[in-house]
Amino acid sequence: MTTEEERNERLQNWEKNKRRWYNTYLFIGIGINFLLYFTKPYGFDPSGSIFWGSLFGLGIPLLTMFGLSYLHQKFLGL
Repeated sequence: MTTEEERNERLQNWEKNKRRWYNTYLFIGIGINFLLYFTKPYGFDPSGSIFWGSLFGLGIPLLTMFGLSYLHQKFLGL
């Protein structure tokens, strides 16, 4: 196999399993949020502000999902 054929095969496998990896990485982000919020007195708790709570509550899982999927694609060489 040439490198182009290997790359196309990896790309097809990524596209086929993309939803599974996105969900996995989203749940990792939710787990990070869980650890941040529920490890009181040392954890980070922005519950005093709706803005900061929603920003961190949505931002951490989404950034984790997109960041880890980007790293996964770069690791595969796509």
